[in-house]
Amino acid sequence: MKKNKRNVHRKICPKCKTINLRSNRFCKKCGFSFFRSLNDKRGKVLAKKKKPSFKTAILLITTALFLGWIGSMLFRGNSGKNPAISSLPQVTERVDYSGQSIGMTNVEATVENGRISIDFDAVLDNKIVRFEYDNNGSKLPLLAYITPSGKAITAVSVCEPCRSTRFHIRDKSMVCNACATEWNLETLRGIKGGCLTYPPDFIPNTIENHRIWIDEQAVSRWRPRI
Repeated sequence: MKKNKRNVHRKICPKCKTINLRSNRFCKKCGFSFFRSLNDKRGKVLAKKKKPSFKTAILLITTALFLGWIGSMLFRGNSGKNPAISSLPQVTERVDYSGQSIGMTNVEATVENGRISIDFDAVLDNKIVRFEYDNNGSKLPLLAYITPSGKAITAVSVCEPCRSTRFHIRDKSMVCNACATEWNLETLRGIKGGCLTYPPDFIPNTIENHRIWIDEQAVSRWRPRI
């Protein structure tokens, strides 16, 4: 079928149906803007292209849920309780460390019948102490301190990534003297710093006859985590 050459160069106004030359920008009868009509059609096409697909929507929802899960895990890791520490009994009144910075005090340890012990009153008086266990000529630094809730915690006094063996209490945090990483005093969970996952390694203890006792084998078997 042959095309009508006369219609090739004409266009019909969508408003009043008047035939216009294709070069006309406005309808010769009603003044309708053919340019505006073209922009409207272009906008509708672009709007359809910009509308997210079903797969894209599912991907965005999945990503949001994943990020939320990561955030909850991080929050739980920083604030969750350590079962071994939370099960320790309260041995003294609550302590308020607000606004305080307390350094370690060195104390002597003794070994008796397979147990290492230090004076409990020295820990009560100084709040955080450091002592050493001599394992066949190799000395391992240990620490003991009183939490704000009144519990006595013992641990290996090593920040393994930076090799520091000294810490101090600042407000509600245990702080490494070398890298300044902070851990929660009650849980030893990381708060901020570069060595968050390597706090002083907790070792269970008991208190008898005004002394803190820890198992010698638990200490002698200890190995760096990195």
